[in-house]
Amino acid sequence: MNDLKEFWGIMSVLDSADDVALFVVSGREQKILYCNHLVTVLTGAHTGSDLERVWDKDDFKKAVERCNEGGTYRYAVEQSLFGTRRNVTVCKVVWSQGILAYSFLISAHADDAEEQERERIFTVLGQAYRHIFTFDTMSGEVTTLLRPHEHSENGHLRGVYYHPVSFDEWRNSVTAMIGQEEEKERLRALLDPQAIMENLRRGDYAFQFRQYNGSGNDWCEIRFQRFDELDGKIICTEKSLDEELNLNEEERKNQIILNSLSNIYRSIYLIDLKKGSYTTVKADSLLFGIPDEGSYGTLSDIVLELIPDDAQKKSFSEVFSVKALSEAFGEGAENVVREYNNTLNDDTGWTSITAFKPPYSIGFENKCVLTFLDITEKKRVEAERNEKNMVVDVLSSRYIAVFFVKLNDGSFHSIMVPPKFRYIEKQFDHIAEAMKHYAKAYVLEQYRYIFKSGLRSVVEERQIENGGKREFIYQSVEDTWVRLHVFPIEGESGPEEVILAFEDFTDMMEQRRLNDIYNTTLLADYDMVMEYDPLDDKMFRLRYDGERIVREKPLGVAGINSPDFKQNAVIHPDDLSLFLMACKKATVDESFEEGKTVSHMFLRRKNKDNDDYSLFMYAFHYFEELGRRKVLITLRDAEREVL
Repeated sequence: MNDLKEFWGIMSVLDSADDVALFVVSGREQKILYCNHLVTVLTGAHTGSDLERVWDKDDFKKAVERCNEGGTYRYAVEQSLFGTRRNVTVCKVVWSQGILAYSFLISAHADDAEEQERERIFTVLGQAYRHIFTFDTMSGEVTTLLRPHEHSENGHLRGVYYHPVSFDEWRNSVTAMIGQEEEKERLRALLDPQAIMENLRRGDYAFQFRQYNGSGNDWCEIRFQRFDELDGKIICTEKSLDEELNLNEEERKNQIILNSLSNIYRSIYLIDLKKGSYTTVKADSLLFGIPDEGSYGTLSDIVLELIPDDAQKKSFSEVFSVKALSEAFGEGAENVVREYNNTLNDDTGWTSITAFKPPYSIGFENKCVLTFLDITEKKRVEAERNEKNMVVDVLSSRYIAVFFVKLNDGSFHSIMVPPKFRYIEKQFDHIAEAMKHYAKAYVLEQYRYIFKSGLRSVVEERQIENGGKREFIYQSVEDTWVRLHVFPIEGESGPEEVILAFEDFTDMMEQRRLNDIYNTTLLADYDMVMEYDPLDDKMFRLRYDGERIVREKPLGVAGINSPDFKQNAVIHPDDLSLFLMACKKATVDESFEEGKTVSHMFLRRKNKDNDDYSLFMYAFHYFEELGRRKVLITLRDAEREVL
């Protein structure tokens, strides 16, 4: 598009319009490149002004994203600087010299079908709500019809913009209003699309939730109801319940909470622990003829008849009796939960029974809530997982990282992984690429073949012999040892998934290394055994604690060639030079090449505070470990040996 100044005739028409606003905004700097006279009169903006003078930045960003997707984007705003209920048309334009910009054309909203439907909804529902939303089940989008007007900001009125959004985006915006994470999770579950449609089959779907403000809780109700079956329209309303409640009606608040639980549990009862009676909050549809209220003993007898196992019957009678519940809550228990078999359906299922105190205590001091939840499907899934050796709790307690990999496409997910490795799951879609990067960053070079060939043969080429598990041991760049287990998960036609479980193997490898060099018989056969590394000039003491070989910290801070060591040595000064000679690197190299062991008799101080010496037999054994030549020194009291 050429410079708009060339189209002076069009500019003249636009500047004389008193009901149409037009402004063009640069995509990069978000500065106004052009605006007609009406925009200047209403906002004081002109060419070069910031976007905030005429429009909200967040709404501009949303509109531009939609425009980039389809070329032109039209929507309605409820309130703006250019009047209420306006149509907005956003188009992409290219300014002179190739500058990318976006034009906003704002005009009066016509009485179209959308407006008529909006008025129809308001007529049916009235104006007693804080928010009203419409769900289009055909497109999966949610449109806001009503929400509180936002206040002015920095002297400028913030508009109210009603963009259709996806269901997930809408749900995230609703849950963002809640303060506590616990309540957010509950609200997300209640707003699950499948749960909404399932409950709407039985009529309206409603629940209550707590919205946290700076001073306390606001109780709100969200209600879904079908509006137009043919067009697939669903209406969602939100209203404040606090406005309907007397501040002293705490029992009413408890009732609201109990009603909100109705969407979760199969049946709910309020138990009076003092009177031994109950009232029904939500009846079980399969328990016909049960009175809404009565003796808790009667209710307990009905439950017992539905539990086929005698041991479980006894458990229910003991755990959920009035006396047992009173004692449990009296001792500070938050809830009492047990799982039992039941015969409510044709097949034996599972029921979770939970008792807990009402959230508000006023008027409910001696009462508790008893809930019944069908967990048959949950138990079935758990049993299936156990059959596949996928017991996540066991894996989590033993391994430092666990990945589940689908062999058909290489996709994977983890159940636990160290924080510094979590980016792997975020950045890579295929396990081969993820492990290739992991090996390059964290595995010693000489062990990377495990991931290049060994792991690839399992994950990519599916070379799993007889369905058995495999394991690889490697060393990391952090000088730790790791054992990688590969567990295949069998399907109908062979392995369908594998589990990659990483285990910290450092201590095990250390014990294996020490056992290869030393053994417990050797350690027990001498008064003392020491290990000396001439390259580091460090001396260690080895001992056996009855279960494992322990390699203690270096003896002393300074090396044996330091003045401090010579000054505080327990070996007699006349013998010390020979001891040092036996530990020198040249002696170590020579003795190692010739395969010989050096033995000497040295006088060793019995007590560091006096000159009382004993004769000890020292033996120097020379060996090699991981390319380093070292000395194993064994000591035996010669006088005790003779005796």
